Amino acid sequence: MSGRRLFKSLFLSYVWIALVAVIAVGWYGERTARQTCLDRTEEDLEARARLSQRAIVESLARGPAAVDEVCKALGAASGTRITVILPDGRVVGDTEADPTTMDNHKDRPEVRAAISGGVGQSTRTSPTVKEELMYVAVPAYRDGALTAIVRTAIPVTEIHAIYDAIRWRILLAVLGVAAVLAAVSLWVSSRIARPLREMGAGAERFARGEFAHRLPRSGTLELNVLSRALNEMAEQLDERIRTMKCQRNELEAVLSSMQEGVLAVDNAGVIINVNQMAATLLGANDAGQLRGKVVQEVVRKAGLLEFVETSLASTSPVEDSIRVFADEDRWLHVHGTMLQDATNQIIGTLIVLHDVTRLRHLEDVRRDFVANVSHELRTPITSIKGFVETLIDGAYEDRENARRFLEIISRQADRLNAIIEDLLMLSWLEKGAEAQPGRLEPGSLLEVLRAAIDMCEKMAGEKNVTIEVQCEPSLTAPMNAHLLEQAVVNLVNNAVKYSEPGSRVHVSAAQEGECVAIRVQDWGCGIERKHLPRLFERFYRVDKARSRELGGTGLGLAIVKHIALVHGANVAVESKVGEGSTFSVHLPLVGRPAPVAADEGEDACEITGGSTGAP
Repeated sequence: MSGRRLFKSLFLSYVWIALVAVIAVGWYGERTARQTCLDRTEEDLEARARLSQRAIVESLARGPAAVDEVCKALGAASGTRITVILPDGRVVGDTEADPTTMDNHKDRPEVRAAISGGVGQSTRTSPTVKEELMYVAVPAYRDGALTAIVRTAIPVTEIHAIYDAIRWRILLAVLGVAAVLAAVSLWVSSRIARPLREMGAGAERFARGEFAHRLPRSGTLELNVLSRALNEMAEQLDERIRTMKCQRNELEAVLSSMQEGVLAVDNAGVIINVNQMAATLLGANDAGQLRGKVVQEVVRKAGLLEFVETSLASTSPVEDSIRVFADEDRWLHVHGTMLQDATNQIIGTLIVLHDVTRLRHLEDVRRDFVANVSHELRTPITSIKGFVETLIDGAYEDRENARRFLEIISRQADRLNAIIEDLLMLSWLEKGAEAQPGRLEPGSLLEVLRAAIDMCEKMAGEKNVTIEVQCEPSLTAPMNAHLLEQAVVNLVNNAVKYSEPGSRVHVSAAQEGECVAIRVQDWGCGIERKHLPRLFERFYRVDKARSRELGGTGLGLAIVKHIALVHGANVAVESKVGEGSTFSVHLPLVGRPAPVAADEGEDACEITGGSTGAP
């Protein structure tokens, strides 16, 4: 951080002001002392001249020699050079020299001033004594007439000596005052800077979020007011930040708990906020990494980007359904509306993303179900109607053909009855706990498996397929024995139908952790992987022609799935083309009331393995 410290600035400022003031005062004092010294010297010389006037005027009557003698005597006594000059300029007496050898002094400035009746003063080098002197001349009168000019003089060196002594005293006084002022400046600067420094440190602690800190009171009223204001500011900031954090946490909790994705974008296309569900839908792991980025950096789907741009440009709500291609097709219902701040200014747009893939899938499944059940019913009905019409047209008279036609009609009627019974079974199972005869009760799995195999023995014998059973006699699980037996029958029938003659089907039950796994394994044709997601849907067939030839209704695995749901269990399948399939039901060991079965198409089963499927 650049800048000069306040203490240093104040101290240097005070010192400079003190130095300028002291120097100015010293200079003025020195000039005044010098002038005063000169004025006092001039006054002293004038006084000496006037004191000498009487003796000099009296000696003038005795002649020039007497005057010269008086001058020398008075000069020696007073330490002053005294010169007596007549009005015509002749020198008749001098303390230092012989008057007869001296020049006419009428043109001297101080003499001219004295002749004019005033007091003359001049400072110059004397040609007589070769020394700089200060001269003061006064007129001397006798009986009102000017009789002589009395001039006194002293060397300037004496004046300088007096002046130097005064100047040194002034200099010492100036230095002393400067030192005192520097000390006072140091104390004042420190007193002003210290509380401000403490306030600065306190403000830095406030900036770091330490709002519990309080600034101490200072000695001055203004600093006390500032300190109190900063403390109040810290308290208010603490309260507001706590409120903002609480609101932010509540908002984050609401956003993170939403099943819909929320994406807030400002007018520049920068992401303001996003919840985890939206980040997941956009293919990101962490929502925090998306904030502050341009939406084009995050959204890679052209349709969604176009919707965001449309929403930003629109002042009314917009919505659309967008198909997103990822690992699997995903449908998003998106809704965009204006995003406004507290002043109702439009600052961006709010995009709500709702994953409707499951709803789309359910719609597709229901649509396929209607088409499939219509097709499944149309085939036997068409067949029955055709043969009945043939009989009505006279074919009944041909007993051999009539009997064959009636047998076909009987088989198709049985097929219709099987389809209707399976549909009723599914409807009953979907009612969940309300339709179940009672709660699940512990039962022997070996008995259930044997009963199911007994029901499949005839079909297995016709195809020369061997059914093997492997189960501990003591193994039990909470179950509805009748329903579970039906599920195993359906799985074994499927395994027998799609097994080659002379092969085998292996049925087993074993405890695995907290569940019991019932497995039905065959070594038949297996199913391709692409059929896996829709394996347990109603009327879904891998090979439709072959399935109908074998007499299936297309509802067997759907019934198995819903029976598993009634038991709180899940189903799984493992299969490889040409190597066979293994279907399994995982029953929990802890019994619970039967749940309401899921809608058709819901992934209530766990499906694992390689290329899998079911006929």
